[in-house]
Amino acid sequence: MTNVTRRAFFKTFFSAGAALAVSGGVSQPRQAEAAIKGEIIGVCLYVPSLGKASDFVELMNTNAGGDWTVHPLTGSLTDRYFKTKDLYEGARGTANTFVGAVDPGSFAVVHEAIVNSGGSFHYITYEERNRVTFSAQL
Repeated sequence: MTNVTRRAFFKTFFSAGAALAVSGGVSQPRQAEAAIKGEIIGVCLYVPSLGKASDFVELMNTNAGGDWTVHPLTGSLTDRYFKTKDLYEGARGTANTFVGAVDPGSFAVVHEAIVNSGGSFHYITYEERNRVTFSAQL
């Protein structure tokens, strides 16, 4: 009985650690700075096969008017990593908003590309089982 209890404890402990790792860990709270509507220069990533990603893109264009460039993430996970890394690094200094709607597998790659580029996130939302939306700091 003790072994079952220990396994349950460690399973819970490691699950919580994995969740913190994916969400960027515990960080200091900071004031989010939103761009004024119409003054947004944004980059939006999405996975074309994700049904509701186009809804997210439409929502961004409607509710956060500005100058948006929209980039579909296609190809292998390696292709998605390098595309995200290039777009994120290119957006620094030229854009003020970097968001996306992707599946969890693609998000793991997007997360690593942004973090490896020295970036962090404003928010990460697991909206559904197969959809993650995020906003990265520039």
